[in-house]
Amino acid sequence: MNKDKNKEKIQAIPKNLKINTRIVLTSVLAIAIPTILIVALVITIFSVASSKINSPAISSASYNVVIQIKWNQITSEIARELEKSADQPDKLKEISDLCRDFEENGALILITENEKDFYCTATAEKSIKKMEAALSKPGNSNSYYLGEDGLIITASVINENHSYRFVILNEKLSFPDFSNDRSESIIGTFINRSSLIITGIVLLFIIAIVVISFITSKTIVGPIKQITEMANEIAKGNYEHEIKYKSKNELGILAESFNDMRLRVKTSMEEQSLADKKQKEMIAGIAHDLRTPLTSVKGYLEGLRDGIADTPEKQKRYMDIIYSSTCDTEKMLDELLTISKLELGSVTLNCERVEISDFIGYAKQIGEELEKQNFDFEIIDKTKGSVILNLDTDSFSRVINNIISNSIKYRNKDIRGKIEITVFEYKNTILFEISDNGMGVDKESLPRIFDTLYRADKARSDVRNGSGLGLAICKQIVEMHGGLIWAQSELGNGLSIFISLPIADKA
Repeated sequence: MNKDKNKEKIQAIPKNLKINTRIVLTSVLAIAIPTILIVALVITIFSVASSKINSPAISSASYNVVIQIKWNQITSEIARELEKSADQPDKLKEISDLCRDFEENGALILITENEKDFYCTATAEKSIKKMEAALSKPGNSNSYYLGEDGLIITASVINENHSYRFVILNEKLSFPDFSNDRSESIIGTFINRSSLIITGIVLLFIIAIVVISFITSKTIVGPIKQITEMANEIAKGNYEHEIKYKSKNELGILAESFNDMRLRVKTSMEEQSLADKKQKEMIAGIAHDLRTPLTSVKGYLEGLRDGIADTPEKQKRYMDIIYSSTCDTEKMLDELLTISKLELGSVTLNCERVEISDFIGYAKQIGEELEKQNFDFEIIDKTKGSVILNLDTDSFSRVINNIISNSIKYRNKDIRGKIEITVFEYKNTILFEISDNGMGVDKESLPRIFDTLYRADKARSDVRNGSGLGLAICKQIVEMHGGLIWAQSELGNGLSIFISLPIADKA
C-alpha cells in the first residue's frame, strides 16, 4: 500500500511539468547526455594512453614535473655561480661546494672552461665519456635529454673572457627501450579498448534516446491519445467516456476542458431530446385541441346542410354552437401566436413605474368580479411603505387574469371557491402569492404546469376549458420582467402560484 502511494507521488511530479518545460528538459538531456559521454570517452582515452604509453616506469624513480623543475633549478644555480666575477680558485671552491650537494642526490657534473676541464665529479670512466660526448656536440645551445642513458642536461655560460660549458648526468633516471613489437602491442590494445568504449557509448546513447522517447510518449502522447479516443466516442454519440488524466499542465487543462465539453454536450443533447419530446407532445396537443372544435363545427354544419335543423330555433342553436366553437378555436390560435412570439423574443414590453398601491386597487376590482362567480376574495398587503415596480401593465394584468382563470376552472365543486392574493416585500424583491382552494395538482405534474400545452388533467379535451397555454404565457412574461414564477400544491388542497419581481425604487 505504501509502495503504491510512493509510486503515485513519484509519478505526480513529472506529470505536472508544462509542455514547454518538457521540451526544454528533453533538449537539455539530448545535449547533456552525449556531452557527458564524450567527456567520459576523452577521460578514458587519456587514462588508457597514460597507462599504456607511460606505464613503463623510470628505472630509479618516477619522472614527473616536480623532478624536471628540480633539475632545472640545479642547472640555474650552477650557471649563476659560473657567471660571477671571482678568482678562479674561489670560483672553483664555490662550484665544488655547490656540486657536492647535488652529487649526493645522484648528479654527475662536468664543467669545462674555454674547452678545458674545470670541474668533474669523481666517477667511472664510462660516465665521464658520456658527459664529454654530450659536451663535444657543436653549438652552445642548452639541451635537455632523457633517454635510455639517463637524464643529460647541457648548458653554456659566458663570463667576460671565460666560456663555460657544463653537463649534468643522472644515470638513475631512464626510459626502457621499447621494441617495435611492444609498441605495436600497445597500439593494438589501445585501439581495441577504444573500440569497446566507443561501442558502449553508442549503445548508451541509443538507450538514452529510447528512454527519453518512452517518457515523452507516456507523458505527452498518452494524454493526447486519450483525448482523441474521447473525441471519437463523442462523435459516435457516447457521452459517458471520460478522460482520466489529472494534471495542472496544458494537457491536464485540455483534458479537463474536453471532459467539461462532454458534459455540456451530454446536457445539451438531453435538453434537446426533452425539447423534441415536448414539441411532439405540443403538436399532438394542438392537433387534438383543434380537432374538437373543428369536429363540432363540421357536425353542426352538416346538420344545417342536411336539413336536420328544420326549425328556426334549432337553426339558431346550431349557429350559436358553431360560432362558439369558432371563437374557442380563434382564442387558442391567438394564444399559440402569443406564446410563439414570446419564445422567439419578438414581443417588447412597454414598462412604466407602478406603485404597489395601484396593483392593490386593480386586485380589488378582480375581487368584485369573483364575487359574482360565487368566489370569496381577499388581498393582504405586507409591504413596508410605498414600493415601485417597472411593469408592462397590460402584460402583467394578463398574467394575473390567466392565473385566476385557472383557479376558476379547477375549483373544487364541493366547497365555495376562495382566491387569496398576498404581497410580500423581501430585500429588493416583491413577492406575489396567488392561492386558491381548488383541486390542486399532483407532485408529478406540478413541475410541468408552466410547459406549453401541458394539462394536469389528461382526460380534459374541451378547448373552452383551457388551451394549456395560460401558465406558459405567464412564465414568459414574468421572466421578461426579470422575475421568477413557481408553484406549490398538494392534490385536493389547492394551488399557490408565486411571482417574484425586482423592486425599482422605494418612495
